[in-house]
Parts: sequence; C-alpha cells; structure tokens
Amino acid sequence: MRCSRVTGALTLLTLVQLTMPSASAADHWICMHSANFELYTTASEKTGRDALLVFEQIRTAFSDIVGVKLPEKKPVTIVAFRDEEEYAPYRIRPGAPSYYLPLLRHDFIVMQDLLPEHYPLVLHEYTHVVINQAGMKLPLWLNEGFAELYSTMKPVGKKILVGRMIPARMQVAEGGLVNLREILSTDARSPNYNEGARLGIFYAESWALVHMLKFSKSYAPGFERVLDAIGKGEASDQALERVYGKSVEDIQKDLQAYVHGDHFYEGVIHAKIEKPDVEPVVVPKDPLEIAVLLAGIQSHGTRRDEAIKTMETLAKNNPGKSAPLDALAWLYLTGPNPQAAAPSFRQALESGTRDAGLCFTYAVKLRASIPEADYLAALRRATAIDPEFSAAQQLLAVYAFNTRDYPEAVTRLHLVKKLDRAHACMYYRALSFAAFQIGNKEEAKSAAARAQQYASTAEEHRLADEVTRYVTGAGPAVKPPELPRDPLSQ
Repeated sequence: MRCSRVTGALTLLTLVQLTMPSASAADHWICMHSANFELYTTASEKTGRDALLVFEQIRTAFSDIVGVKLPEKKPVTIVAFRDEEEYAPYRIRPGAPSYYLPLLRHDFIVMQDLLPEHYPLVLHEYTHVVINQAGMKLPLWLNEGFAELYSTMKPVGKKILVGRMIPARMQVAEGGLVNLREILSTDARSPNYNEGARLGIFYAESWALVHMLKFSKSYAPGFERVLDAIGKGEASDQALERVYGKSVEDIQKDLQAYVHGDHFYEGVIHAKIEKPDVEPVVVPKDPLEIAVLLAGIQSHGTRRDEAIKTMETLAKNNPGKSAPLDALAWLYLTGPNPQAAAPSFRQALESGTRDAGLCFTYAVKLRASIPEADYLAALRRATAIDPEFSAAQQLLAVYAFNTRDYPEAVTRLHLVKKLDRAHACMYYRALSFAAFQIGNKEEAKSAAARAQQYASTAEEHRLADEVTRYVTGAGPAVKPPELPRDPLSQ
C-alpha cells in the first residue's frame, strides 16, 4: 500500500548503530552542534556524533516526505541523559522515557538515553516537533497517533516502510478499547493523558485508530478529508461521522475488529536519504549554561519549586550573569504568578540580557502591572537585540503614535516587516498621517495609496479615502487613526 505525504517522522536507525555510552564518558556534559540540531548529552562523543548524523538524516527525509519547509531559525535542542537514574529528576510525567518541550523560538526533545532500542522515541518526539513547526493544530489523539505511527519507520533501500506493528501497543489494544468518544475528546489535562495505565490505553487506541484510518481499505480513501475537516476546526467526532457516514460507536466496532484481525498494512514512501555534508562538532559550553538548561527543563515537571530554588541559587552565585536571571524570569512569567518575574527581569536587563523573546513577553504579559518606563525599556531592549522583531517594533510604533511622537512613530513603523494583511489598511493610514505631520508629504501620499490598496470593507475604503484627501490637500484635517495596543504580528 502506497503511503501519501502526511505528517510524520521516519526512523533511520538501521543506517547508524549507536554505541552504549561508557561510564567514564558520561561523567560530564558535552555539547555538539550539527546544521539543524544541538545535542547536550552525558554519553560519549562518538555516540553523540552518530546520533546527530541520524537526526540530520531524519530532518532531510522528513521534509521531503511531508513537503514542508521547516523553519531554519528555530533550532531543536536534544538533551540526552546517560540512563534512567540520571534522567529521573527531569522526567515530566510518570512512565515517559522522553518528551517534547516546545518553547518560544526553541524546541527541546528530552531523552532518557541514546540507546538504540530507545531510538524510536526520537522519531515519536520529532513528529511533534514537525507538527508544531509546520503550524498544524491537531487534536491530541491525532497528534499522538501520528507520532506513534511514524516512530516505526524503517528504510529499506531507497524506500521507507511505515506502519509496522507496535507489539506493546497492540497488546494493550487487544485487551479492550475504551469509549472512542472519550479518546477523541482527550486533552493535555485529561486523566487519560496523565495517569499511567490510562495513558498507555490512550496511546494504544490513538495509534490503532490512526493506523486503521490511514491503511485499511475501507477507511483510507476518506482519511485526507478527515484531516482537512479537523484542520479547519471541525470536531473529531463530527468529522469522522460526516466523512464515513457512520456513528463513532460503529467506527469503534470496526476498530475493535481491526486490532483483532490479521490485515495490518505497511505503507511505502519514496524519499531522499542523504548523508549530511558537515560533520557534527563539539562546542565548549560554560558549566553555568548547562546548569541553567537542566534547571529550566526540570521546571516543566513535578519538581518546579526545586528548579526555581536551583535557579535562584545560580543567579545569586553568579552576579552579573544574565543567563540564570533570564531563565528565572521565564519561569515566573509562565507560572501562576507572572508578576513575580519583575525583580529577576530588571536584574537581567542590568546584566545585559540577549533574550529578545523574554523582553517582549515580559512587556506584553505584565503591561497592566508594571510602570510605563519598564514596559518601554523591555520593548526597546527587544528591538535592540533583534531589530527585525516586528511585533516589538509595532508596539513601540503604537506607543509613539498615540503619544504624538510622530518622528519616532514613522521610524518604528518602517521597521515593522511582518504584518497581518487584515490590519494593513490601518497600518498605512497611520504611516500616512504620521509622515504628513513631520512634513514628509510624498511618503504620506504613498502610504495613503497603500491604505486604499489594502482596504477591504466599506468603512476601510471610507477612512483610506479620507486620509488620502487630507494628505493631498483635497480634504479637511482628520483625526489620528486609533491603533490597538495589542500586537498585530508575531
């Protein structure tokens, strides 16, 4: 059965055999970089180097299969421990030997180890990375079902097999399925996704359902329509019932028969399997940076309070260093009391933080509770670090415009490189008005013409015509456009 280009990852495990890390090599952390990944590990350098080559091959073939261009400026960091004991303090939930941690402008995959038998975990987690980086919004059952499905991929010559049976999942599925509607409605807060035995059933049933929908003769022809419907926001149960003309209960009966049958199909994908041109290299890292990284990862599990205390100690023992202060501010901003981030963020600014995302998030999230001067300082630091940070430039432009600082408004508006088309008419009206106030009549006329170009409603056409008449001298003065305080672009 031929497999179509759908979301997934592939395993190239058979291309490279990884060696078990020795005890002596695992006594310290090493950091290695390849073209699109960085790896922190306590395994041996050879193990890490081989692993990065596999990761690069995975990424190349994955892009070819799915047909999407993955972002080059959002690196993927893999943190791989030596063994289960070393990994235990960083486990995000019971029974999870690996997990995917999506953060602003960065993605992490955290692994118990780099042993060959655990390598399908990389494919599972990397599926989540690709789904996230491609901007796909999938319900949990479909996201995890795809990840399980593609974790079994195996290269055979120039082809890749997908859909091999997962004995452990099959054993659970054969033991009895739970109510399918419950599986379809499971989210990250549900007991199905957070309790050991129920989690295993959720994974098994999600995997079996995706496998049946994609590979069985009766369901495969409609699967792309189901994906399209869900992608447009239709509920999973409604999409399945509409496309297949069956109730969810009847689909569950078919699924029960499928897992007890003998017709599990494997698909075949034609994809490029290329060896990376550049060998991974070891990059020296400050021990403080590694300590901050580990505490940050730990904060997303059950030991958050312990991680915060560790980060506070690191900040106290390393005065003038922004890394622990940056991380501490992030921890508070993403916690139940984001206002607690203010002291550590101010110290991070004084220490020369280089985290533009932190500065922007701090300004936006705490705008109502921090002094105006702090709000502006955070945004200005964000744009100083990254002049192409359009959302931050836009907020500074809005502030300047609303406070009638038109020279600053024009400067900042020019630096907004990414803008939602729906707000383009308002943006160019503001630019036209501000340019006219500082005597730049030609730019005012040009921006007014762009406002007319992007006008899509009767009201937008009226306002664009109004500012055009004003800046060309054909009409009366107009009021400054009202710009929203919230960012229109990211």
